[in-house]
Amino acid sequence: MSSNTEVLSNWSTLIENFQYSPQRFYEQVAEAVERKQMPNAKIGKTKFKEGNFLSAYRQYLMVNCGKEDFYFAICGGQFGTGFFVSYWQLQRPDGCLVQLFSGFPLLSSVARALAKPWTYYRADTIAMFNTATHSAIMEVVDSMTSAAQGVRALADNERRPELKGTHPMNSAAQGSRAPSGAEPKPELKKYFENT
Repeated sequence: MSSNTEVLSNWSTLIENFQYSPQRFYEQVAEAVERKQMPNAKIGKTKFKEGNFLSAYRQYLMVNCGKEDFYFAICGGQFGTGFFVSYWQLQRPDGCLVQLFSGFPLLSSVARALAKPWTYYRADTIAMFNTATHSAIMEVVDSMTSAAQGVRALADNERRPELKGTHPMNSAAQGSRAPSGAEPKPELKKYFENT
């Protein structure tokens, strides 16, 4: 993962006292994502370093959002006596034009707005990609936990991803990256809180 890669959201859980095959987990998530029939979605595997350049690699399932620069890196594996599942929703680094002007905030913002402007369509595409991929992962986790004896299902608060400050759906981040006119009228604001 590039140091310029932006984290948009992440989620993780540890299923206590549970053993499972990471390979089987990846296969089930890939099948669940395929059933969603998301437009332009591509599924593959990738490896990320666990630390510095001398460290080992960890394998992740990658779900790409087609023409957008967003993807999920999904991981599952043993951790102590349990099995952990995590994902990171990531945005690839901005193109070379934006990076060229990165030392100049105004020019960088103009280059970003010209290269990949935030539109309602783009924000909706990212939100639906996020929702469908998260749902596919939850289906697999639910299937794994319901089939195992003595393993509890995830509680509602354990199922929610954490949206980072720059996520387009995070109300704290709407600022300059939000689509034009995205701020709701004061009387409608209550419908947009906690979503």
